Amino acid sequence: LHQFLSFALNSDYLDPTMAWHGSNDFAENTPTAPVSKSPRSITEVTELTKRALMASGYCEEDATIVTDILMYAELRGNNQGLIKLVAGTLAPTPSGEITVTRETGVSAKIDGGQRIGMVIMRKAVDLAIEKAKVSGMSVIGVTNYASATGALGCWGRDIARAGLIGIVMSQCPEMVAPYGSYQPIFGTNPFSIGIPTTPRPQVLDMATSAYAYFGVVTAQTEGKPIPGDIAWDAEGQPAKEPADALKGALRSFDRSYKGSHISMMVELLAGALTGGAMENKGPSKNWGSLVICIDPKVFGTLEEFQANANIMCDRVKNAHILPDHSEGTSITLPGERGDTVEAENLKNGTLELSDDVYNALKNTESFIPKAK
Repeated sequence: LHQFLSFALNSDYLDPTMAWHGSNDFAENTPTAPVSKSPRSITEVTELTKRALMASGYCEEDATIVTDILMYAELRGNNQGLIKLVAGTLAPTPSGEITVTRETGVSAKIDGGQRIGMVIMRKAVDLAIEKAKVSGMSVIGVTNYASATGALGCWGRDIARAGLIGIVMSQCPEMVAPYGSYQPIFGTNPFSIGIPTTPRPQVLDMATSAYAYFGVVTAQTEGKPIPGDIAWDAEGQPAKEPADALKGALRSFDRSYKGSHISMMVELLAGALTGGAMENKGPSKNWGSLVICIDPKVFGTLEEFQANANIMCDRVKNAHILPDHSEGTSITLPGERGDTVEAENLKNGTLELSDDVYNALKNTESFIPKAK
């Protein structure tokens, strides 16, 4: 892993689109090795992350936004966290203006100006919440960016915490094959749905692929195997190693036409509807996202909705458990596992972090782009 980090941190940063494509260069230059982890101070890791981002060229405001989103994922054990930073896929993009090009009382089209996806989404989600609070609902389309929008559950949770229902989805470059093919056409195309239930919001956050791309990258860097049914290699055979998957294509999450069709719907809603690219998505640098907010008050009161929603949450939580249930004696609700991990980490003030990732973060100078 040390060799990989050295490669990633000392190569003028990898092209941000490389990670999304599963580049052969990225796969072949990512050695596999066992990884050791140690508990690290959350405060220190947060400070180191922001410092690394600013060293790489982010302004303080943007660095704070990206740090918050990366730490959201890291605290929850989500693979959309700091691996993105140390792998070199979060190089700052040109500081273009994020502009609203079309707007109504309930909608807006945002041109990301090729800024980092997480920063653009922060504006889109904030605007969606603001409009829904006034008009009862909102829909925001985002295009003209080419970098990760972060763990979408972060945005779904933000919307739910504002007392709204949120639906967030993003397309990205070709890395998932449609059902019946091994050619990458879809992105991993994640979506999140946030519901403002009590005492905690229900937040679904999932990729429509069988595995998150950075889950494969993490397996590769940590020398771990991948399940044998999540990806095809470049010849259309089941990928046996992470490197084979990175050169081939991931499968849809359910390995059937249903998951494939859901992924296509994300392409059409987050991409075609907003004006995002439908082919050559990496080189086009024009990815798309969609944010929808609904205020439960359009149908009654928030309290009435929450009381009704909690009936279903309680029924699911208290359903009879199968004797061989993989999660033991409990049925988890959307986002509950991550909430539990996050709460425990916050209680302890620490999180388990790869020693190599931690050491890379401490080496702030390594994040300074080399002069060309």
